[in-house]
Amino acid sequence: MTETSREWELRAVCRNQDPNMWFSKATWTKAKKICMEVCPVREECLEAILARESLTADTLRFGIVAGLTGAQRAKHSAVASAAKQAGKPKPKPPGAGRPLAPCGTKSAYERHRRKREPIDQACRDANSLANREYRRTGSTKVPASR
Repeated sequence: MTETSREWELRAVCRNQDPNMWFSKATWTKAKKICMEVCPVREECLEAILARESLTADTLRFGIVAGLTGAQRAKHSAVASAAKQAGKPKPKPPGAGRPLAPCGTKSAYERHRRKREPIDQACRDANSLANREYRRTGSTKVPASR
């Protein structure tokens, strides 16, 4: 099916049915049955609706289309997107390639606190030393070696 060709819609069984059937919860069972068991163009319909709803919020998908409710179409769309992404390399989160600060540094102490990890004595000592130096010099910069 090409994106511009919608000839399949002329063969859809729903064209000859009451449109309200697809949007009333009282008749959803009948609508689903027509889509799933009778309609010859269900696959084309599903492909078209997923493309149309690709940028639609999950909570704004209404009615029965291609035999699926809005929530089912949202889930189907998410699964299809995940399958497409499986073949592509995943983008790295910021800082993913950066090595962790080794224990025994103020940075490692801060990381332990941020991640609520147990803090080892070497990191506690490094933090205390950094705080003493800051109080003494008023700076966090490390003095140049002579």
